Amino acid sequence: MKYQTIRFEITDSIALIAMNIPETRNALGLAMRTELLEAFNRIREEDSIKAVILTGEGKVFSSGGDIRTFEGLTPVATRLRLKQGKKIIQAMVELEKPIIGTVDGYAVGAGASIALACDILIASEEAKFGVSFVKIGAVPDLGAFYFWPLRLGVAKAKELMWTGDLIDAREAERLGLVNRVVPTERLAEEARALANRLAQGPSQSYAMIKAALNRWPASLNTLLEMESTMQAVAFSSRDFEEGRKAFLEKRKPVFKGQ
Repeated sequence: MKYQTIRFEITDSIALIAMNIPETRNALGLAMRTELLEAFNRIREEDSIKAVILTGEGKVFSSGGDIRTFEGLTPVATRLRLKQGKKIIQAMVELEKPIIGTVDGYAVGAGASIALACDILIASEEAKFGVSFVKIGAVPDLGAFYFWPLRLGVAKAKELMWTGDLIDAREAERLGLVNRVVPTERLAEEARALANRLAQGPSQSYAMIKAALNRWPASLNTLLEMESTMQAVAFSSRDFEEGRKAFLEKRKPVFKGQ
């Protein structure tokens, strides 16, 4: 598929998705939503892809929904628009491969929701985050009611959702919104290094870890039962056998995702 609103590349088992409409600050219009969903579905189907980097071209991750297209929206049209966004978030969360998000500049509104749907977030020192829907009299969407309180707690999520205030990269790191902050010039390098590391790891183990943590919070008994089932699968895998042998032989394991 030839993409018009995103850049999609596959290099060394790593897929790169870059939202690519700088003139709209990578606003999430309908065309971009369609292409993002198609890209994540393609990644799901291609076994050779082991990790994903999601970013935005230019000095912004995403400014959120394209407000220019909101005029005259009927309730039915709004619902259909949100259903498309829902599919993207579900595709990201259910993808059994690590997604590393890199944020340089603004990630606000629905753009922040897309960022927070990533498994790991690396921000530049210039990054700013906001759940800014109240500034146009709207309510948060694309999973914002799930991701923000999950990472920050309910009280802080309420404050940010009510005020629409921005938080900078260092505050985001302190609050646990992002995993790490690096200089802007090192952002792509840091993401690629981490993606390369994960791409060489036991991908089936990663898949089960992601599936388990995405069910949190859950009861202790539920998680114990899940661990038992998943460990039984892991112990029967070729990657586990390779890992066990490598440990005993005091060498680095070579995992193949099997």
